[in-house]
Amino acid sequence: MLQSVTVNFSETGSFDLEVKGITLFVGPNNSGKSLLLREIETISSTHMPPNNLKIVSDFDIEWPDETALHKLIETAKQNTPSGAPSGHVEFKRLTPNGQRDASNIPIAHLQNCVSQKTQKSWIASNLIRWGIIRLDGRSRFNLTNDQQGGDLEKPPQNILANLFRDEVARASVRALVKDAFNVNLYVDPTNLGQLRIKLADGEIPTDEQSLNAVAREFYRGATHIKDASDGVQAFTGIVAAILSGEYHTILIDEPEAFLHPPLARKLGKSLATIASERNGALMASTHSPDFLMGCVQASQSVKVVRLEYSQGKSRAKSIDPESLKTFLNRPLMRSTNVISGLFHDGVIVTESDNDRAFYSEIFYRLAEGKPDYPSILFINAQNKQTIQEIIGPLRGFGVPAAAITDIDIVKDGGNTWTNWLTAAKLPKASYTSFGQQRSSVNNALQSTKRNMKTDGGLELLDKDDRLAADMFFDSLESFGVFPVRLGEVENWLPHLNVPGKKTDWTVAMLERLGSDTSDMSYVRPADDDVWAFLEKIVAWIKNSARKGME
Repeated sequence: MLQSVTVNFSETGSFDLEVKGITLFVGPNNSGKSLLLREIETISSTHMPPNNLKIVSDFDIEWPDETALHKLIETAKQNTPSGAPSGHVEFKRLTPNGQRDASNIPIAHLQNCVSQKTQKSWIASNLIRWGIIRLDGRSRFNLTNDQQGGDLEKPPQNILANLFRDEVARASVRALVKDAFNVNLYVDPTNLGQLRIKLADGEIPTDEQSLNAVAREFYRGATHIKDASDGVQAFTGIVAAILSGEYHTILIDEPEAFLHPPLARKLGKSLATIASERNGALMASTHSPDFLMGCVQASQSVKVVRLEYSQGKSRAKSIDPESLKTFLNRPLMRSTNVISGLFHDGVIVTESDNDRAFYSEIFYRLAEGKPDYPSILFINAQNKQTIQEIIGPLRGFGVPAAAITDIDIVKDGGNTWTNWLTAAKLPKASYTSFGQQRSSVNNALQSTKRNMKTDGGLELLDKDDRLAADMFFDSLESFGVFPVRLGEVENWLPHLNVPGKKTDWTVAMLERLGSDTSDMSYVRPADDDVWAFLEKIVAWIKNSARKGME
């Protein structure tokens, strides 16, 4: 099988990506996830080096030893048609589109290439390719189409014909479908010459491959899979296709499509288990945290590669399994749904759920009618300090994670302040100067004898102190930390005269903003106040040269 592929990105350069095991490609739309899967398939199906590909520039293969090669050849000989050229063996596979893909390979040339470890592109396209399957969204529903039964004395020509004959594979598919939907799967042969998948609550009281009256009556009462939901068809088609052959490398694009979250998790667990049992590889492009969690449940060695493409620049960040495991084992990360941030252009973390509700509504209004706006996930922490615990790991995973805090972040001295600088990825050489600036701004605000959060924030300062404070906050914002200079969230949009604090204020503000765009009182974005504040955060997330990222 493939050992590794060399991938190239304009901003992060090239690196070798190990193929074996579980690898999930995540990130926003149009970041290159699907393209990468197609190119991995391409390098195994062409005799030429991958000179014209956009992401993959090279690859290495696992060369079979003499014993393994002998076993492969002997197995192929048993399945090689009598009309094959002398000295050749036939390798084949069943493709997802229901066709049989086969090729005759000269044994002597194969043995020579393997013994001398030469012509890896030829080995990939003539030996490794037969163990690779790629499934995409376009072909998903075709996987459960009715298919020809064919001549039972000849090799099966499609997935259903293979499942009909292979009791072990059929039992495996049946077990997975039963666990997912609590129904029994059968390959129904009663439409003579045509095979179709049927689903039934009960078990067939006779031989499932029989054509007798009992079997016909049972299949007549069972549900044709094409009458089942999209989720049932998608899940069943995927596992049926993968279990219909001895695939060592599974490439699948958006496996969670048409599946609700619990089912996506089951599918992730099932596919990761299959790949692990075969000592092979599962490489999937996904937008689903549930599919990711399912894979993690089945394997302790899940690698995640986050891709990003913006402003003509591409980058990739590989997350090693141990870091991912540590991240997911923390209750704070699970409770705030932080893992979903991997699938967005960026994340904005607020101090509370009230803050999150307000800022996400402001963002929604700003983003309306702007197709170039990034996909941003809003997450609330438990308090100001736990924001640090969220943005730090996310940035380490390549996710632009911004923080919105109240102005009293300037009170955070000692280790708490150091933790802020560490989470925001400031250079350590700047810690002392930033600490001194923070202390100076805090002292200036404290000297006013007023409440910095409720009485106006930086508006309380005289001209010189205000200039110094603005310079300090400008520096923080360049690293993705955005304090509210007016004090706190309740000080935004004062002209709306919204009363209350915390939840009361948030509920009243959301009501005051309005919901009917045709209503004259509906509040639309302006170019100042909170609108300008959030636009700055969006600009930081969109900036491919942003500070504060590893």
